[in-house]
Amino acid sequence: MLPLAYSPFTYDQYVLPKLLLGRLLVAVLLVLYCARAAAGRALVIRRTPLDIPLLLFVASAALSTVFAENRNVAVFGTYTRYDGLLTLFTFALLYWLAVQSLADADEARALMRVVLTGGYVVAVVAILQSLHDTVELGAFAPAYGTMGNPNVLGAFLAMAIAVGVTELLVAETVWSRILLINVLIVTGIAIVLSYSRSSWLATSVAVLLVAAARPTRLRVLAWLAPVVVVLLVVLAAGQLEAPLTSRVSTIVDPRTIETSRGHIWADSLRLIASRPIIGYGPDNVGLVFPRFQTGDWGLTNSLALGGVRQPIDKTHAELLQVAATQGVLGVVAYLLIQLAFLRALWRARRFDQALIAGVGWIAYQLVLQLNFTALAAAQPFWIFAGAAITSCSAVETRVVNLRRSYRLLVPAIAVVVAAPLAVWGLATPYLADARLREAVDADFGGHPQRAEGWAADAQHLVPWESVYAVEVGNLAFEQGAWAPARDAYRRGAELGTFNALVYRNLALADRNLGLLVEAHDAASQAVELDRFDPANQALIAEFTTGNP
Repeated sequence: MLPLAYSPFTYDQYVLPKLLLGRLLVAVLLVLYCARAAAGRALVIRRTPLDIPLLLFVASAALSTVFAENRNVAVFGTYTRYDGLLTLFTFALLYWLAVQSLADADEARALMRVVLTGGYVVAVVAILQSLHDTVELGAFAPAYGTMGNPNVLGAFLAMAIAVGVTELLVAETVWSRILLINVLIVTGIAIVLSYSRSSWLATSVAVLLVAAARPTRLRVLAWLAPVVVVLLVVLAAGQLEAPLTSRVSTIVDPRTIETSRGHIWADSLRLIASRPIIGYGPDNVGLVFPRFQTGDWGLTNSLALGGVRQPIDKTHAELLQVAATQGVLGVVAYLLIQLAFLRALWRARRFDQALIAGVGWIAYQLVLQLNFTALAAAQPFWIFAGAAITSCSAVETRVVNLRRSYRLLVPAIAVVVAAPLAVWGLATPYLADARLREAVDADFGGHPQRAEGWAADAQHLVPWESVYAVEVGNLAFEQGAWAPARDAYRRGAELGTFNALVYRNLALADRNLGLLVEAHDAASQAVELDRFDPANQALIAEFTTGNP
């Protein structure tokens, strides 16, 4: 359900629902874990080789949060990203609780098949979405489905397809192979329609790894022929052969990396070098990247998305992203996680279940190296990771007997922890974002007073979210209420935003209030966040020439 979560009632329809469902899952699994301990009169702790590296990674994120460019962003993350410290805790808890919930390798394999089933359903939705949008627009529209982004869809499907191909290799019955062929056809069509080159590359590498790991069973891969045939038929029917061929050819063209990622990577290295030890804090890249940006890379990327200027808030390479946000300490912990898993995989390489787990892990990680962690795909991945490490027989079990007085105390503590999480971490963010959607709809519908009330409700419910404060400012700005607009924009800026328009509007509000020095400062901040935007340059020029 995690990759399928979607809400038509919130402004953020794709990412926030998945975040809230992930938190709900953590709360439920925690209560069940403690209830099981009370019922069994013993606390069963399953330890894995990833525990310490993952703990070090979270600790590194916590340290970088203390010294972050903006601590609020470092804790909660930016809107629609939510890649702050709390989300990293969620990932770690999903992994740990998944391991605690799995009794043995058989249950782990069953869970990986659930992930594969989820990939199948996600792929069906993505194909239907791509067909619908293509017909409506009259031009090809990439698939993204419930994931909200083609590359995020590609990361999840690359993992699912890798698992499916490996399951096909080790399947023992004809019917199971037929079922897997069906899954691979649907997920294959979806990943092709995503136009995600990184996921194509990762999936190809995963298939080659499967072949290299089990060379004596290569004849089984002949079952993939129907998948290839169906994909060719679909491409021919949709007249996608030429654009797809052109897209594939860019994978091996070095100019592609230079134009799509190279400039961002080069500037990211300069950013990393400026604070190499602890980084700028989780999800803070968007706040500081413009200081090191040497070209209009945001405009280049946004033209492909319809001409909307797209600020760069990620380094578009996971290792660089970790270095930028958590410094060398985070990079070391990140590499230790990868090495710990690969070591466990190597020790269990003769077992088919370990191979299934390992190829899925590797496929997902390869996609990240040309992109970055996105919550929609990351939450199911960390649950998969728990199943993967269990499949490698790398789990050690320790049993701590509980005294009679502790039998009720343990689940009580879990409930005390889970109850505030349900209110503060689930209900409140959902209601706030629903209010934001109502505010925007009312504003476009010509009901500004109603919109102002709903926007104020959203800000009151989640006072740490910059976007809600900015919406309050926008509505006041539209009505010419410069003082309330100024207060709201200043609050939004303090909470953390890399949206230059916020500072530009703040400058205009300050100017209309006669606060020319403050207006100049806000205009300068807008230029710092996006000096390539002509509107920002024009505004600062007004103050420079003395004619605001």
